[in-house]
Amino acid sequence: MSSTTLLTLEQFEQLPEGGVQYELKDGELVRLGTAKTGHERTKFWILRCLIAYILQHPIGEVYSESSFALSPSRVCIPDVSFLRGELVAKADPGHIFLCPPDLAIEVVSESESALDLRQKIEEYLDAGTKAVWALYPKLRVIAVYDRTGVKELRADQILEAPDILPGFQARVDEFFA
Repeated sequence: MSSTTLLTLEQFEQLPEGGVQYELKDGELVRLGTAKTGHERTKFWILRCLIAYILQHPIGEVYSESSFALSPSRVCIPDVSFLRGELVAKADPGHIFLCPPDLAIEVVSESESALDLRQKIEEYLDAGTKAVWALYPKLRVIAVYDRTGVKELRADQILEAPDILPGFQARVDEFFA
């Protein structure tokens, strides 16, 4: 019988920066896979849309692959995230974010299991994330999860997040250019 050494949040923060990325799930390290070109291009288009919005509406900051502690034993790294200004101001630059993002965005890879993704979305929402966008590049679909449920958007439909990003609007197609 083998035993697994569980890490605390403090131990997780001591991992070396750069190189292999890990999340923390129930105290165990979970190695993240290497993103393919299509995944990275989708992230680019998400970042492009959100940064353009933030430059016009400076209400917070947009991040790519930043670590967020959802609990003492759970750290997630969304592909893209948004954090409102007052939480950014409280963040300690010497630590990972010790709060959930207001908006977590996951680009869904073909290798990602539906169960793992769904559990991660629930963990974000349970920790206080206001919404999670799951982007499916092959299907060109965005699933928007929040406390009220899930809504799927396609093609020329408009993605909005009035409670998080007031005035933000983008056609779903813009994320899959």
